[in-house]
Amino acid sequence: MDEKQIQPFQLPFHPSLKVDFQGSPVSKGSLQLIAEIGRQISPESASLRAWSDGYISGHAGRLAFDLDLVRRYARAEDRVLDVGSVPPVLSGALKQLGYDVQGVDIAPERFESSFARLNVPVAKCDIEVDKLPFPDGSFSVVIFNELFEHLRINPIFTMREIFRVTRSGGILLLSTPNLKSLKGITNFLVHGKAYSCCEHVFDEYEKLSRLGHMGHVREYTAREVCEFLSRIGFRVQKCVYRGGYGAHLQSLFANLIIQLKPFVTVVAVRP
Repeated sequence: MDEKQIQPFQLPFHPSLKVDFQGSPVSKGSLQLIAEIGRQISPESASLRAWSDGYISGHAGRLAFDLDLVRRYARAEDRVLDVGSVPPVLSGALKQLGYDVQGVDIAPERFESSFARLNVPVAKCDIEVDKLPFPDGSFSVVIFNELFEHLRINPIFTMREIFRVTRSGGILLLSTPNLKSLKGITNFLVHGKAYSCCEHVFDEYEKLSRLGHMGHVREYTAREVCEFLSRIGFRVQKCVYRGGYGAHLQSLFANLIIQLKPFVTVVAVRP
């Protein structure tokens, strides 16, 4: 695995951890724990049941990958912030492993009983317009997974708040769809759509009223995310290209050119 550090704004080629959440790097224990926690989660409203069940089953491999990554970077005594923790699968798994985990979400009441059942404290906060309700430097590890692409108002404000609550030397783990993936390139060149994971702009905005949170506003290349975080003040260390494709030929291309994988996790440090 490439441990080379990325310097801000010097990203002509992205060093990668050549791992794939659909392959052996995901531990069996993490997959089992994610499945176990998933069975304990249910929304308060029946109207969210289909979305919740589909999200948990469809993202099980990614969540197990995320769990393994947190376990790599977080020590037992570290305080962990899970931003956008609905449904609380990852938060619940981290709590089960003994981490001091704090959730935050725009509408945690959607899964109020699940948070209580899992004994995960959660704060209600609209991270796009509200300051995070925590003191400076409160957390050693901040998880910001599959959120960056949802921000629609002022990502600078949001990420500066994330920077503020991360302690000096603390780790930010940010995952997001990779716009410069094989599917993203194909969608743009063949279908005229600037998305790698989503299909319809209308459907993404409709999620505001249907699910209680925004869908994808836009997706980004790894370079865009790294440069943005550098401007916020983080020091980017690694890009982890991850995920796979169902089609054999697509998987072959993505395995040969790691930057074509559908998702990327950026590992960054607050100096």
